[in-house]
Formats: sequence, structure tokens, C-alpha cells
Amino acid sequence: MKSKPNILVGCFVVIMILSVVFVSWYVPASGSLRYRIGDAEKSLETSKGRERKQQHEYDETLAEIPVVQDEVDRIAPLAEAAAQEKEALKKERKALREEKKKLEEELSSSASREGSDDE
Repeated sequence: MKSKPNILVGCFVVIMILSVVFVSWYVPASGSLRYRIGDAEKSLETSKGRERKQQHEYDETLAEIPVVQDEVDRIAPLAEAAAQEKEALKKERKALREEKKKLEEELSSSASREGSDDE
């Protein structure tokens, strides 16, 4: 009769040891898993917030495109006219520089002629 209680005690001890091992593994593992789940939820929430913000900015930009395009269409002829005027002024400056150079050459040649006439 003594062998049956020893077997029951042995089974009880083995079951208790297995329970302690399971609980000692489960508590840290579940804590770590809860932390990773919370971190993933926070990351997902942040990503969704960024996505909403980007979508809002994209919608605002799309709404502004026609306004900006109208402004570009209005300003483009003025810019083209300014570019043509710039080119005309550059050509005029070049012509004036050439004329100045010729006048300086004439002045220096007339001055040298006067200098040689005086001698």
C-alpha cells in the first residue's frame, strides 16, 4: 500500500515541477510578447497618422495646382517679353561697346596725329 501513495506523490511532484517550469517560462514570454504587440500598435498608429497627414497635404497640393497653373499662364508671356527685352539690351550693349572702342581708337589716333604734327 505504501507504493501507491509514493507513486501519487511522485506524480504530484512531477506535475508541480512541470507547472513551475511552465509558469516561469510563460510569465516573461507573455510580458515580452505584450511589449512587442504594444510597440507594434504604437508604430502602426504613428504610420497611420503620417499617412493621413500626407494624404491631407497631397489633397491640398492637388487643389492648388489649377490656381498655380493659372498664375503661370498669366506670367509666362511677361517672362517671355522680359527675356526678349534682355536679349535686345544685350545686343544694344554690345553695339555700344563696339562703337565706344572705335571712338577710343579714333581719339587715340587723332591724338597721336596731333602729337606728331606738333613735333
